[in-house]
Amino acid sequence: MRGLASAFQPCSPPGLRRTMPAFFSTTTTSARSSAPRRTCLALLIALSATRQAHALADEIPRLFHIERAPLEHVLLEIARVSGQHVSFASGVVKARWAGPIDGTMSAREAARRALQGSGLALASLPDGTLTVVASDTADPPPNVGTLAATEVHGAPGNGFAVFSTDAITRVEMAVSNVPHAVNTLSSGLLASRQPPSLSEAVIQAGVVPVVVDPAAPPQYAIRGFMTDTISVDGLPDRLASMRPIEALDEIAVTKGPNADVAGVTMAGGTINASLKAPGAAPGRSIAVEAGSHAGRKVIADLGGAIGTNGLIYRVVGVQDTSANSDAGHTGHRASYGHAALGWSDASTEVAIGMESLASRQPVQPSTFALNGGLVRLASESPLGNADDNVQGRAERFYYSLSHSLTDDWAVHSRGSYENLRLQSAQWHLVPTADGSTPMPTVGMGYRSDNRVWALSNDLTGTVRQGPLTHSLALGWDEIQDRLDFHYPGDIVMAQQNPYVPTPLPSVDFVPGLSLSQTVRQSVFRLRDRIAIGERWEVSGSIRANDYIAKLPHAKLRGLAWTPAFGVVYKLDARTSWFANYSHGFQINTGYFYNGATMQPERSQQLETGLRWEDRQRKLTAQVALYRIDANHVGVADTSHPGYYTEIMEQSSDGIELSLQGSIARGWETSLWLTAAHVKRKLPGDPSFTAPGLGGAMWTTYTVQGGALAGAGAGLGVTAQRWIPCYDGAPFRVPGFVQVDGSLFWRHKQWRIDLIARNLFNVRAYGNTVSSSFVPILPGRTLTLRLARNF
Repeated sequence: MRGLASAFQPCSPPGLRRTMPAFFSTTTTSARSSAPRRTCLALLIALSATRQAHALADEIPRLFHIERAPLEHVLLEIARVSGQHVSFASGVVKARWAGPIDGTMSAREAARRALQGSGLALASLPDGTLTVVASDTADPPPNVGTLAATEVHGAPGNGFAVFSTDAITRVEMAVSNVPHAVNTLSSGLLASRQPPSLSEAVIQAGVVPVVVDPAAPPQYAIRGFMTDTISVDGLPDRLASMRPIEALDEIAVTKGPNADVAGVTMAGGTINASLKAPGAAPGRSIAVEAGSHAGRKVIADLGGAIGTNGLIYRVVGVQDTSANSDAGHTGHRASYGHAALGWSDASTEVAIGMESLASRQPVQPSTFALNGGLVRLASESPLGNADDNVQGRAERFYYSLSHSLTDDWAVHSRGSYENLRLQSAQWHLVPTADGSTPMPTVGMGYRSDNRVWALSNDLTGTVRQGPLTHSLALGWDEIQDRLDFHYPGDIVMAQQNPYVPTPLPSVDFVPGLSLSQTVRQSVFRLRDRIAIGERWEVSGSIRANDYIAKLPHAKLRGLAWTPAFGVVYKLDARTSWFANYSHGFQINTGYFYNGATMQPERSQQLETGLRWEDRQRKLTAQVALYRIDANHVGVADTSHPGYYTEIMEQSSDGIELSLQGSIARGWETSLWLTAAHVKRKLPGDPSFTAPGLGGAMWTTYTVQGGALAGAGAGLGVTAQRWIPCYDGAPFRVPGFVQVDGSLFWRHKQWRIDLIARNLFNVRAYGNTVSSSFVPILPGRTLTLRLARNF
């Protein structure tokens, strides 16, 4: 709104077109008056160029998939997808609905379809902005320079609030219409907080990283249930824990099992990351960063149109290094590249891309449990060799295709292939029962090769039957996951005093026994969302998973059916109640120590909650109550590394509260709180227990005017209650409260961020399932980033 008003302030008579001839017809002026008139003429020429640029963006065809939703949401989604500014007063569009809008068209045509039957019309402001007016006024209001306080403008932004998602149905829909609890970390929130990894990012959405194996990526606990399965753009992904955050546009966490997500119906929920995609709007940025431990990072993000034939591209590159780590190990190295090419015409949109990643990460500092508590070790010296590390290399290729068959029906297809290789070489401490020294330590390495093929296809459409509107989706997913695991052929034994550690020789990986397993899943999905009038929506889905798991010593095969039901009721234009009942299924491919195979995990969730949006659509809140029950839950057998044990029954119930968006002008906040209770039916309870109380908050304030305009500060708090654990004997991981802070400045194309993580250098411990390896979280770190858009 500020930009629109300023465009009319220099010369803002009500009838701009009637004023223009006066400037050109004046042939004799005084020297005193010629300068202001030349200034107005220059401003009019600039305004005309801006209008032409907006008009060009207005006419570029885009592929829209917007389900039926409040008119305000539909217009904002049109603005987000197209990059075209859309202006409307909240009071004008209030209590009106629109959609669905499906197909490739210009932003103007999409907006006209949204306004059909609403009694409203579409007009253009002089700068090319599309504006919604009453149908009896074809021209924009005369005093466009002083908009009402309830005026809303739809355009790409960097706020924390998220009002639409495609993480669940793969078709963009209003979050207020989703019958599940979902938390989305927007691009604005990720850019503001700048988390160094996915593990730190998802904490803001109520996900707890858990270290199961120091030589493997972490797993993630959602509502007390762990998963190592993450998807990217709706497809299974193994690169998630290694991929830099700068490659992602947003991260969505859907809580509980969900029958609409490809290949995944985990008990606790799913994490879906969205890669930065090609776009027609030009965007180029370079950032450099320096930080603690001699850290250096360079980020390049380039994108835009290639010519005028609908071809677009996106290139992201990241180079990240450091000299050392908290525990005295050699620092990390990571190189990442992502290139994507897209094209679209009136009915089709295609994108292809590839990712390449090479990473070397030091071993995380750790301690161990003794007499029910944790031993406080100095984290500055490694317990093994300074060169202990985990290395990874990965490549990923993908495509996506969408084609509109009619105005109401479309087909969507996406596929990917990825190859991930991990290799570790490190020392593993074996603590003595009484803590006496020296303690035995084992030097060895592992290697794994993981290849995943995934294909997902959907037919989506809309059928109208009087007051009912059906949004249908018929889908088929094909997923094949092959894992080759190479055990060490040689190990080295040594003695270590963890209280006063001494350097040990370096460890090399020596290949030994190799085992392979392949899991194939053919998943068929059917979903129907029914809008009943303007207040009620009911949904039902069913999926059939035909799976075959070829394990080293066994073969599992079956057909699993997982239904889901949901309902949404709109209490008013900004508040909705939702509830769902859904089933989940997961294949357990591990073995018991006696060589027996495990039963598949099955789960069910009952959930209800409320969502609210403010009148200006800048702030959203969500509260959810849930209960999840599951059986045959597989967890790592810490007494026998490489094997698993089983929790016969597990339940989790709790309450979650989240708040995201702008509280006041310049003040953005993201808040998440939870209180949960997890029960496991197993003698001794040898497993991880989710924290009963936890929360995360990140808030920023940006000065809006004056000499300090663009300057601001951020404050973050992460808190977790102590965690009871069991591994042969009970022990407790202490709770903690950590504080992060930032200072930043944004001016035109420039941005500077100074971020301090763990500002008060609090000693905190990560979540684990093993008493012999409890990770120590990083101490205070500082990073300074300078970025320029051009």
